Amino acid sequence: MTQRSRPSLSSAPWRRFFLVNYLLFLLVCLYVARQALLQPGSVWSLFFLLVALVGYAFVFLLPPLILSMLARLFGRWPGYGVAVTGSALMLLLLLVDGQIHDLYGFHLNGFVWNLLTTPGGFTSMGGGPDAVFSFVLFALALVVFEAGLLFWSLRKPVPRLRWGWMVTALLLCMVGERAAYGTAHFLAYRPVLNASHAVPFYQPTTFRGAAMALGFEPVRTRDKLDVADQGRLHYPRQALRVAADAPSPNIMVLVAESLRWDMLTPEIMPNLWRFAEERGIRFTDHYSGGNGTRMGIFSLFYGLPGNYWFAFLDARQPPVLMSEMQRRGYRMGLYTSARFSYPEFDKTVFADVPESLLHSDEEGPGWQRDRRNVDRMLSFLDQRDAAKPFFGFLFFESPHARYYFPEESVIRPDYLKNFNYATMDLEQDIGGIFNRYVNASHHLDQQLGRLLDGMAERNLLDNTILVITGDHGEEFMENGRWGHNSEFHNQQVHVPLVLAGPGIAPAVVDRPTSHLDLAPTLLSRLGVENEPRDYAVGVPLDQVPDDRYRLAASWDAVAYLGPEYKVAMPVRAGGLFEMAVSRADDTPVKDEDAVMARLQRRLVEVLGDMSRFFSGGR
Repeated sequence: MTQRSRPSLSSAPWRRFFLVNYLLFLLVCLYVARQALLQPGSVWSLFFLLVALVGYAFVFLLPPLILSMLARLFGRWPGYGVAVTGSALMLLLLLVDGQIHDLYGFHLNGFVWNLLTTPGGFTSMGGGPDAVFSFVLFALALVVFEAGLLFWSLRKPVPRLRWGWMVTALLLCMVGERAAYGTAHFLAYRPVLNASHAVPFYQPTTFRGAAMALGFEPVRTRDKLDVADQGRLHYPRQALRVAADAPSPNIMVLVAESLRWDMLTPEIMPNLWRFAEERGIRFTDHYSGGNGTRMGIFSLFYGLPGNYWFAFLDARQPPVLMSEMQRRGYRMGLYTSARFSYPEFDKTVFADVPESLLHSDEEGPGWQRDRRNVDRMLSFLDQRDAAKPFFGFLFFESPHARYYFPEESVIRPDYLKNFNYATMDLEQDIGGIFNRYVNASHHLDQQLGRLLDGMAERNLLDNTILVITGDHGEEFMENGRWGHNSEFHNQQVHVPLVLAGPGIAPAVVDRPTSHLDLAPTLLSRLGVENEPRDYAVGVPLDQVPDDRYRLAASWDAVAYLGPEYKVAMPVRAGGLFEMAVSRADDTPVKDEDAVMARLQRRLVEVLGDMSRFFSGGR
């Protein structure tokens, strides 16, 4: 057999086949990113985007290249077959990603993938039998094209190319792109951060941890933006319209770490229970927008699901709720017993608030920090300008693991005294650990009582809207997990909510409410006349329908939480085949495919919720 008819893995015809495919992948990537390439921007963002596309096109080439090389070990024809089908499939994947990006403003992810691959899912997203036939025909055409390209590569005389230099240049592009993005992220250089979202399946690299370890602080400030400057964001979709006689009540938002709904009882939290009975609305079926602090707080202030977090962080874009209060001159009293910088609320929720107004306390156990911050909040209320409305925010840390509390807060004496992660037996000790949590929650209530009594003494309860809730819940092995940030079990997302203030009569509401409803509720009480869908996914709490679904997010997934079922799907590129389906009470389902088919229309609505505030979203 001659070298021409059976090329080795390093032969020129074989390399040329993949070189042409690399150029094809690069052309498709350029097409997907065309809007970002053509819109006005900085020279650095354009350079970064071009370098990133050059490097990522090579990354996309690697799977068919490596797999075909492995298949070639079993003979010529297996190698040819894998090279042709692998390249065709990768080209098809990039083209489909481009279509998804044009429609929804984000790239193909696990949520879209699972919806598309569910029987009938393609149809539910607007595709009919003709579209399916056209897609299959197009895929076959790509395979035929790749086969012809391989045949041409084997027969055509091959010019000499400096392959070593080409591979070296590609590797330099990939390393340079990593360094450029990490630097831009640290310096909050938005043009590069926004440009990265145009790259299919982009995986960011940041230097935040290493830089902070060396004593450098990430840049927080941002220039003022209007809607057209926000890159991929289209937020709000319409500028806020405010009534001429709009009220400006004081607003106080009190959020407790890891506080789940069943802590709000007369025994564990008597002060908050009594306050709700006398002055507020207690919502019994309220879910956080996340199973962790980042997404829980984000959903509370923005009224958006957590998949938007990354874009808002890159843009340093605060929620319209905060922007509207600042426009009206609200005085800010912002205190946390954790940090405003991690998660990066100083670059999202409070991005436009001067750093001098963000007060963090990280010294000592959480219960001690909470006590000091209540003192600071009361001092802020005493020193404020009474002629101006105020916005207060206090984040409590008492119920955070390892659930510390003073002796006077013990109501469950049978708690685990020596809480050591290294020596504890989780199965045997979980009851004692839970009792620690109960005692810590009781201490939280004592501090809430101090603050509420202090506001009553200052005659502030009648003209202040109070929101009291948890950022997320906490699980104690009810479904095989301990803590949070792991699953969307009810114990991790079901939190208490008490709403009180002017015009609010005491009541108990059992409707399915969500953190995503808080921003629309507060903005409506500030006289904003827009429909909530202009700036949020949620609705005002008094307009919540009985049969609605809710959304919660983790770092890499968004969960549909419906009346009967839960579906959690990944939103990052790395989890295309991961999905979790259960009943609403977290028990397993027998037929996941049947549930997915039943929920198709609702999941398409969720896809709209996840894309509405991206450029190109619907």
